[in-house]
Amino acid sequence: MSSPESHETQRRAWDGLADSWAERVRSGTDHNRVHILDPATLEVLGDVSGLQVLDAGCGEGRFSRILAERGGQVTGVDLSGRMIDHAREQESQHPLGPQYHVADMADLSFLASAEFDIALAYFSLFDVENYETALCEIARVLKPGGRFVFSVSHPCFLTPDSGWELVRPNSFQDKDRLYWKVDNYFPARGVEVKIWPTASPIINYHRPLSEYAHALRDAGFLIRDLIEPTPDPKLVEQLDFWRGYIRIATSIIFDCVKGGA
Repeated sequence: MSSPESHETQRRAWDGLADSWAERVRSGTDHNRVHILDPATLEVLGDVSGLQVLDAGCGEGRFSRILAERGGQVTGVDLSGRMIDHAREQESQHPLGPQYHVADMADLSFLASAEFDIALAYFSLFDVENYETALCEIARVLKPGGRFVFSVSHPCFLTPDSGWELVRPNSFQDKDRLYWKVDNYFPARGVEVKIWPTASPIINYHRPLSEYAHALRDAGFLIRDLIEPTPDPKLVEQLDFWRGYIRIATSIIFDCVKGGA
């Protein structure tokens, strides 16, 4: 259970980042999302046309709009009111249909039970301290047999003390990467991170894979598949930097289904 203090701290942190975040993701400069997570997530989701879709932790609405362009009937929720301001402003300028709400994904009480065909948490569940309650709430609002797809940083490789051991400090060339160091996989804990060097810190919650599996089970989900996205081989050939992304998995996508169909 998250404390009101930590909940408010996280909300304020994301409100403070919202303006820069919106500019960053809308410019397409978040290459990991554009080239790795986006195509993998869309492939996992498949055809969303005509389906009721919940985007939990939608941020400024970028992926909500992508899903709406593909025919999804999208409801986006985010803890940050400033993020939702950006999402609504974009919707008013370029209407696609998503409805946005300021809400904690661990409290979706304003949404009816069994309302959605698909729920998505795109790189957002690891921002939620009370994630077990969030999973139960997402299960509640899904129809029986509904799908829940979520992505997080790969907990086996992106541990709190992981990183490349380099021949030359600060090199991005693959030839200078000796190996990827992994340490302190256990225990689960909050970790202060900066999502870019000049950003204010936020808290991400590192959790071992077994914790996700157990929490999903307890919320009534079955794991259908696990996907560890990698860049297109053509992209790897074009830019040496991407070779690191085929040596280790930096993210993982859970494809789950709600039991009781």
